Amino acid sequence: MYRVLTVGERDTGLSGVCALAVMAKAPRAGKVKTRLAPPLTLEESAALNVCFLRDTTRNIAEVCEGGGAAGLICYTPVGDEAAFDGILPSAFKLIAQRGDKFGERLLTAAEDILACGYGAVCLIDSDSPTLPAEALAMAVRELAREGDRIVLGGSDDGGYYLIGMKRAHATAFENVTWSTGSVYRETVENVRAAGVELIELPTWYDVDDGATLDVLQAELLEGKKPEFAKVEGYRAEKTKEFLVRRRLRGPFSEILQTHVPESGHGAPGVVAGATTAWRGWVTNALLCVLGMGLVWMARQFVIEGDHFVLGFSGVSGWSAWLFVLALLVVLTQPVNRATVWIVLGFAVAMRMMTLFAEPFLSSDIYRYVWDGIVQHAHVNPYRYVPGAAALSFLQVPHQEIFDNINRRDYARTIYPPVAQMIYWAVTLVSPTVQAMKLAMFGFECATVGALVAMLKQMGRSSAEVLLYAWCPLLVWEVAGSGHVDAVVLCFVTLALLARWREQPVLTGLLLGCAVMTKFYPLVLLPALWRRGDWKMPATVAAVCVVGYAMYSSAGMLVLGFLGGYSQEEGINSGSRFFLLELAQRVRGLEHLPVAAYLIFCFAVMGAIFWWCWKFATVESIVPHPSAIKLRMSGPPEFVKGAMMLAIAMMLLFSPHYPWYILWLIPFFALAPNLPLLVYLMGMFYLCTTLLADGTAANGFILNEILYGGLVIAFVLHLVMRRWPVLDLLRPRRQVAL
Repeated sequence: MYRVLTVGERDTGLSGVCALAVMAKAPRAGKVKTRLAPPLTLEESAALNVCFLRDTTRNIAEVCEGGGAAGLICYTPVGDEAAFDGILPSAFKLIAQRGDKFGERLLTAAEDILACGYGAVCLIDSDSPTLPAEALAMAVRELAREGDRIVLGGSDDGGYYLIGMKRAHATAFENVTWSTGSVYRETVENVRAAGVELIELPTWYDVDDGATLDVLQAELLEGKKPEFAKVEGYRAEKTKEFLVRRRLRGPFSEILQTHVPESGHGAPGVVAGATTAWRGWVTNALLCVLGMGLVWMARQFVIEGDHFVLGFSGVSGWSAWLFVLALLVVLTQPVNRATVWIVLGFAVAMRMMTLFAEPFLSSDIYRYVWDGIVQHAHVNPYRYVPGAAALSFLQVPHQEIFDNINRRDYARTIYPPVAQMIYWAVTLVSPTVQAMKLAMFGFECATVGALVAMLKQMGRSSAEVLLYAWCPLLVWEVAGSGHVDAVVLCFVTLALLARWREQPVLTGLLLGCAVMTKFYPLVLLPALWRRGDWKMPATVAAVCVVGYAMYSSAGMLVLGFLGGYSQEEGINSGSRFFLLELAQRVRGLEHLPVAAYLIFCFAVMGAIFWWCWKFATVESIVPHPSAIKLRMSGPPEFVKGAMMLAIAMMLLFSPHYPWYILWLIPFFALAPNLPLLVYLMGMFYLCTTLLADGTAANGFILNEILYGGLVIAFVLHLVMRRWPVLDLLRPRRQVAL
């Protein structure tokens, strides 16, 4: 794919060009970076080497854009030229190494490259992916000046990462004790003894063992420059992607199996001898079995609405366990390109089991359809309760909808303007429950798309969207009951993606739409705001103002049943707050007022707001057009902050209905953790047991179990962070050489 230079074929047009030549081996598992195994496997070491080559050559290509330099790969062994296909920028050329000992290879490389007509040459190691571009540019400038000189860039371990010259000075490579900490010192002594001018570049480091790999991780994932560094390192995006995958245990086989040419054409070069591709198909087979089980459970859920078979708690319990097993498989086992389609296929199948069945766990969807019908009659949906005489002309034509509306005789609609616009749009097509459920399914599809985009940017497998798509809580509450919370999930996830891409107006628009669908996403504003940006919060405010302005003919009635709902749900009295009730059962705190608890809530939320202000609001992540750019190994800080705000709000206000926690599921997909899994599945299961009968006593017991399980899960989470037991489930990748 790349031109291979022939020694002796001199090109006089290169006399003013400095060759930036990377000394590299063909990236084959078991042949490169073997000192990194362990902590890496041989396959992972080869994958990391590919990333090093990509970043180093991209760095060189960017320096070459300034003119006066060109990129080369001085490779070994001869015959493995195709192993570099697709790794290098298209302008790079290859030239073979000669010689046995390392010093001999360096000298002959310099001689051969200069013999091809280049005016100067810099020999660069392939183990320094974050090598500052400033060091490369400085070497090119110094060698472009009149006069003879040698440029030398020292490594912190006593070696050097670059040596540049206009003439092949053999003395620079003589009497050097290679692979020791004295290489740089001895080379400097040789150059000075020969009377050649020496230019020393900034000190940097190469990555060849576990200790230096830790330094690399600290630099790329935590933003910590090496102690000796006086300049900023190169961004090394592909290496950063690798480190993210390693920390999250994503698949490395994608890096090893093929190299997609940056030019967009050319045959892929197979690097790894034998891969673990067959294990991906084992993963797929396991997921098919678990997926069929979840589809059967979704069908069973509908059957339970007509007659008892397993009971709702039986169906929810089995569904929860199947989901947990599936997510363990996808998080710990190798996957391939077919996995994501298997995940999506079964996700659709689960929803098809419930999508066209009549909702029976909740009747909220009938209100959605009714509000749309009312608007098509040119009546403001906030003005009347459904049972009002003024709307009697709509009741008979839509009797089934009207008969199933809850609170129809005393409660005006509570849903904000964007929700009302969606109800209007759906009922414009068809004023039916099935149409509304299909619309919610469409919003779920958009959520999945946004999650896949974010997972890719985090360096994780797209198949991990399973953590959202297979969650049985969504199958029951969105596909089954058609809750409008699906719209909230969609807008919140798209807002996270827009924030990642630093699109403040779009972030504000999407977050504003989420708030105007259900109010609670407003709590995410401090996490999605970027310090110094006024466009995002202004857009959120504008969406809210414009939304309510469209329905302002109802006056203050646009707030709907909000006040009545707060009283009905015990928000005003404090009876809905489990933590408050728990505190009041402690001796001496029996009369703890609601105001004191609300102050506590504000303090907790304020602490998270402060964390977001300190860490999330200063973060700037702009995706590079050809690679992933991250500041951390997991999700961005603003995602972590948004997740903490959402979870804290749910725990402090202890919702009584499981669909209120649906908006936590995208956060679980982006940042999997045991406490959130226990909370989601615990709420899902417990709300199908007799403890969810609506009585205060059983409701308290339900929350005791739920919050107690959450505490245990949090302790286990801390233990697993200290001792990652899940790593035992991840197979060691074996490579046949």
